[in-house]
Amino acid sequence: MTLASEVKKITESKPFYAAAGIGDLAVEKLRELPDRLAKLPRTREQIRAEFGDLPETARRYTTTVTDRAGRIYEDLAARGKDIVERVNRQAATQQLEASAKSTARKAGATAEEAKTTAKTAGKAVKAGASKVGD
Repeated sequence: MTLASEVKKITESKPFYAAAGIGDLAVEKLRELPDRLAKLPRTREQIRAEFGDLPETARRYTTTVTDRAGRIYEDLAARGKDIVERVNRQAATQQLEASAKSTARKAGATAEEAKTTAKTAGKAVKAGASKVGD
């Protein structure tokens, strides 16, 4: 299997999309952070009113995490697929892909020329070596 097909296989996989979705979600959440920090409770009374019995709140939270994990993974994969497709449709990405293909073709042609030159040089060295011994 070629490198290009391996890369394509990876970049079209659900884990890749999930990773891209995580990055996109992280950017979104970081943008919301200043507003969320401004809304945090500041006094002990406000904290108790907001969170109540912390151990019970923590227990309830942990029981829902496993159920949500599968849904979150699916959502992140879908989100990542959307962003990857959006990036792939951009003109800059299309130009880069075309440039990479052209460069790969030129590199292949250069490699073939180098092989031919090496064979010719090898023959010339053998011919020259045989003349030196005469």
